[in-house]
Amino acid sequence: MRLPPLVAAVALLATAIAAAPAAAQTPLDGYARCEPVGQASIVEVSVAGCDEARAVATALLAAPAADAAAVLRLAGWSPLRAAAAGAGEHDVVAVRGLAALHVRRPGPAPDIDGWSAGRELLFAGGTLVPGARPPRGAVLCTSAFLIRLRSGRLGGLSAAHCGGIRRNRTVRRRNAALRRPPLPGIVLGRVVRNLQRSRPLDALVLPVPTGATRPATAVVDRGVERPPWTVAGTARPLSGRRVCFSGRTSGVDRCGRMVGSRARRGERLLSVFAGVVVRCTTIRASEGDSGAPVYTAPRADGSVRALGIAVIVVGPRSRMCFTPLLPVLDALRARLVTQR
Repeated sequence: MRLPPLVAAVALLATAIAAAPAAAQTPLDGYARCEPVGQASIVEVSVAGCDEARAVATALLAAPAADAAAVLRLAGWSPLRAAAAGAGEHDVVAVRGLAALHVRRPGPAPDIDGWSAGRELLFAGGTLVPGARPPRGAVLCTSAFLIRLRSGRLGGLSAAHCGGIRRNRTVRRRNAALRRPPLPGIVLGRVVRNLQRSRPLDALVLPVPTGATRPATAVVDRGVERPPWTVAGTARPLSGRRVCFSGRTSGVDRCGRMVGSRARRGERLLSVFAGVVVRCTTIRASEGDSGAPVYTAPRADGSVRALGIAVIVVGPRSRMCFTPLLPVLDALRARLVTQR
């Protein structure tokens, strides 16, 4: 029986992916534990020394928790996020180039949070209000890489289908927020641009928060207890290349490989009949991972290179395909923001 072209493309991709060798999960480095300082019960550091980490922890303890962002910046670090840790404590995470710092100290968490890749996003057609429940019809996706637009403004990438397109080519779910379950969290505003309106690229741009306690950072978030990966540049999605992604459903560092040349015809057919350009991998993905950053296997120094945006799954094993990043940057006349 002759299959419809789109079904044939998915079947061809599924066959090629199933034939590819499974990739074992790579052990990934975490923080180095340092001696505690005073009331700082945890002091951890990556790609930096414990003496410096303890000095920063001492400075944090000497100031009110609400001043943590200012203290970190004076010490040469960029605040990334803060979160309650239970038992009357909170965690603070900061970065400086390739280095990362994690300190747990007493008191309620200061309101430090902002854009990084791999975070949970909420898209809605109705107005999003901080502290209120999301409106009906809202969907959950994942944030991708940080870019700088031609205008000079920062933007954050995710998947275009998270916003959706109506028949009149307007965006269906145009409002977005960085989610803090179960509430919307940090309201970002309206979709800046949805490339799927005019290009075969499943990508959109969101506004990103700015300010001393609203950092926009070129890292891939891995939660509080693991150092983030720093985004060092772009790479091409070469067949057989080892790749990873981090999604709000599947979790961090889901790794596998780019499918080989046998699957390229299936990718091309899928691109034609689904209406978007994609490259595919052997990695399993799930609903909610849409928009997730796809990147090269992390280097020993904790850096990765950006490859694309997770957008679709194919085959019975739900293997992840993504929109390549370089065509997206070209269409937007934008550049990737990297961590220095």
